[in-house]
Amino acid sequence: MKRKQLTHTSQKGFLCCLCALLLLYVSSCRSGEKKNTPEQTSSALVVAYLPMWRMPYTPDWEKLTHVCLAFGYVQQDGELDRAEVNHHQQVIREAHDHGVKVLLSIGGGGSKNFSSALLHPEYRARLVENLSAAVQELELDGIDVDYEEWDGGQQGASEADLQKLEVLELFYKELREKLGPDKMITAAVNAGWDNGGFGLYNCFNNTMHEYLDFVSLMIYDETGPWSKERTGPHSSWDFFEKAIGHWLTNRQLPKEKLVAGVPFYGYRFMQEGDATGAQGMGYKNILEQYPKEDAHLKDNIGLLYYDGRTTIERKARYIQEHQLGGIMFWEITQDTEDPEKSLLVAIDNILRPKDKK
Repeated sequence: MKRKQLTHTSQKGFLCCLCALLLLYVSSCRSGEKKNTPEQTSSALVVAYLPMWRMPYTPDWEKLTHVCLAFGYVQQDGELDRAEVNHHQQVIREAHDHGVKVLLSIGGGGSKNFSSALLHPEYRARLVENLSAAVQELELDGIDVDYEEWDGGQQGASEADLQKLEVLELFYKELREKLGPDKMITAAVNAGWDNGGFGLYNCFNNTMHEYLDFVSLMIYDETGPWSKERTGPHSSWDFFEKAIGHWLTNRQLPKEKLVAGVPFYGYRFMQEGDATGAQGMGYKNILEQYPKEDAHLKDNIGLLYYDGRTTIERKARYIQEHQLGGIMFWEITQDTEDPEKSLLVAIDNILRPKDKK
């Protein structure tokens, strides 16, 4: 009886020790997983625009999650001119080979016919059918809607804009119904914030985003050849914060759907206080023209204003710290190939450190 009790006690001790060792092992594994998670996983989107007129060009696919092919051109009657994209279909295959999603971007800053197609029910329906066909035939992951045909007004929108807003949301809805839940629909939108005066800040409402996977805020072009007497930064930090705040608060855009846009280019003004004749210049060209200026560490050289690497890093950290959906940029071919000065490398180092060893 005593020997049996001793044996039983020994067994209990052995089991206790075994359990303790197992708990210690599991705890250490969990501790290791928790430590490595921020370094090995990232949900931040990195969305690049790739203009077809810049082809051939091979992006650094490993640093991207999405690429928007610019552009498919919407015609007045709802037809879709996608000739440029058709000519460069190999980029779609290359992106997919690297796990990057591909969207056809329609519209753009120079678009003039998009409104006519949206306002006419028959033409809008035709456009939806043409976009669905493009997604299937080109094996795309979805459509990016870059609608910019707004007038603006003293209350943030004109009467015509309010009518366009209504049909644009209807277009999102109809396109979602056609493509279904498995394909993506995104939007690039003017990032103007409510300044109480003339602007475009009421050209979107609080429900349109329900049909979209994410919304890219074009937080640039606050100044440019069109800004009359206003010269200076076109993508200032103040603009960045206020635009994001406007869309999160006034437009009630979920933060995980907010993709903050940054420029890979700048504007050079001819004289202070007069934007007439301002010239756009890609970041890569800026570095080439000012090789002795440490241009990558600055945001302006005289009357030339742009986002240097330090500012891009600051914006990427803001996106990370505020747990926003990600970052977008126009456009990828304007970056430098020098990794020490590259804006994409700067973004990647902060938002996608899982690739680092």
